[in-house]
Amino acid sequence: MDDRAARRRAAQEAVLQARLEASRPWWQRQLHRWFASLPSRLWRSAKWWARELGGELAGLLLLAGALAIVVVAGLLVVEAYRLAF
Repeated sequence: MDDRAARRRAAQEAVLQARLEASRPWWQRQLHRWFASLPSRLWRSAKWWARELGGELAGLLLLAGALAIVVVAGLLVVEAYRLAF
């Protein structure tokens, strides 16, 4: 019986989520879909660039991207530390 109750609760939650999604305006649903698919689109784009540019150049491009992320994160940490004290 406990399994049946758990499945019933899961189904009720799914119905609630579907109703909430349907009650949103169309532009919010589109925006949510766009942001939800953003990571996969970025990954596909990166793979395409890697195929087009070749192995060595793609490695350098990914290294530059990783370094840029590290630099930005470091600057954010420094700024947070400066603001905290």
